[in-house]
Amino acid sequence: MSVKEYKCPCCGGNLVFNSDTQKLHCPSCDNEMDMETYREYAKVVESTEQKEDTYDWGATDFGRSGEWVVKEDGSRVYKCPSCGGEIEAQETTAATKCPYCDSPVILPEQVSGGFKPDLIVPFQLDAKAAKEAYKGFCKKKSLLPRSFQSDQKIKEITGIYVPFWLFSCQAEGTINYNGQRIRKWKDQQYEYIQTDYYLVSREGCVNFDYVPVDGSVEMDDAYMESIEPYDMSKAVPFDEAYLSGYEAIKYDVSKDESRGRAQERIKTSFQDILKQSVDKKEYDILMLKNSQIGCTNGAVHYALLPVWVVKVEYKDKMYRFAMNGQTGKLVGELPIDSGLFWKNALGFFAGSSIVVYLLIMLVRLFL
Repeated sequence: MSVKEYKCPCCGGNLVFNSDTQKLHCPSCDNEMDMETYREYAKVVESTEQKEDTYDWGATDFGRSGEWVVKEDGSRVYKCPSCGGEIEAQETTAATKCPYCDSPVILPEQVSGGFKPDLIVPFQLDAKAAKEAYKGFCKKKSLLPRSFQSDQKIKEITGIYVPFWLFSCQAEGTINYNGQRIRKWKDQQYEYIQTDYYLVSREGCVNFDYVPVDGSVEMDDAYMESIEPYDMSKAVPFDEAYLSGYEAIKYDVSKDESRGRAQERIKTSFQDILKQSVDKKEYDILMLKNSQIGCTNGAVHYALLPVWVVKVEYKDKMYRFAMNGQTGKLVGELPIDSGLFWKNALGFFAGSSIVVYLLIMLVRLFL
């Protein structure tokens, strides 16, 4: 299996995808090329070099082969085409960096054939934006340990293209609700309650485009759903060059395995949309009775979506945060300072005790 690099035409350095300019950038000589220009350049150069190449694997400056072996734990070890160092990667790794020379490398076999994505949403935000989003997320958290936000606690910030299955369809169906109107009144002797019951029915048709389902066992599904949505109008046809400078993983949860989750999300969203058509002021209680939904014109696309992962080590525990690499939405779990918690709690209860005491004294004065 080969690894692949994107080389700068000017200095031979490694090109990486720049999320700010949406172009390939060379950190060595500061050269920049838009994607279309690079494709044309690579097409001409590769076609010429392939005629002169005598190696069976058709190596070029843009895709030089490296040896690889499989270890007992299933991980694979590749040879870096830049420095010759060993690059250890998981079975699902599609793009990574050399731990010795920091050169970005791509494993083309991991994003080809049945594993070739249809679409990719390029990174719009860089590592600095991820760090700032993390700091903003921690602000005004009164119970957060003060030392948790220290830069020294941040162990790693990694940009990863995560595999997603995108489900699209036209949903049509009927949803029935049990509605209740409750009226209360009283006279000098009794209190009355009148409950009227209604069957509330709604029909509708809703188009769903690109409902995402995380296709990686490695990534936390709850986190991946929490950082949605992605603006899929910014998606482009897949090109390996977008992976340069980032990590990427191929799917290990199949389309069929993801279909159940997609159907569940579509059904829930369909119910919520139709429920919004019911005037909440009409009913005191509205509960779902049953529903029937049919989906047609279904389509499934395989895509890579950008995610920044921030790892923070605190008291021998690693805290992970995920940020949408397009919108900047960030989620994660924060620790709680037990000392601050009890201080605030005791302060609350002390304040409550004083209020209760004052009320008791006022009652005694007027009795």
